[in-house]
Amino acid sequence: MDATALNRQVEGLAAAHQRLLSALDPIEGGGLTDEMVRRPSRLPDWTVGHVLAHLARNADSMTAMTRAAERGDVIDQYPGGVARRNADIEVGAGRPARDILSDLRRSIYELEGTWAAAREAWFGRGRLVTGSEVPISDLPLRRWREIEVHAGDLGLAEFGLDGTDSWSVDYVRHDLAIMSMQWKARGSMGLTDLPVQVLRLEPARRLGWLLGRVEVDGVPSAGMVG
Repeated sequence: MDATALNRQVEGLAAAHQRLLSALDPIEGGGLTDEMVRRPSRLPDWTVGHVLAHLARNADSMTAMTRAAERGDVIDQYPGGVARRNADIEVGAGRPARDILSDLRRSIYELEGTWAAAREAWFGRGRLVTGSEVPISDLPLRRWREIEVHAGDLGLAEFGLDGTDSWSVDYVRHDLAIMSMQWKARGSMGLTDLPVQVLRLEPARRLGWLLGRVEVDGVPSAGMVG
């Protein structure tokens, strides 16, 4: 476990959490409305409400895995697997904006509080919905990626939450290096570089291609994280 990298990821995530909450639920009016949560998001078949419900359930899943690891246990990210995860998101998406935001805020602060109190958990593991086991210390980056990328998936241009332009510079710089390294590691002797057309893109769009959020003419999808 790289403690320096972990600290940076936790700090970056906390800032991303606050940016999202502040944009959707500002102190002085003009926040998320019931009409907005019914809008289509950038993700196929998902509304804005679906994306926000997913972010809340994702936080809860990481809280549960961390608490289990603190006890020395390894548990599934979503009890009931993909079917239960999807059902919970579907139910959550249909609520009023106020309830969706309240749930999201609660889930965020519960997760941050759990990580602040964790000790042994950082040396434990959790089982993702894919079935693979990962170190708990991997979760802050995974969550940071979820928040930044799905904030862009909301498609709420009036809040600055629309596509790769909404991703923070710190997140892009951090995750672009990691995702580019993973891309190269898949090639022969780990020396395969990104396609030339992708290298010409500005950093956020380059990362967007790696994460399946940007299409580049003449270049197949990265086939990595969806």
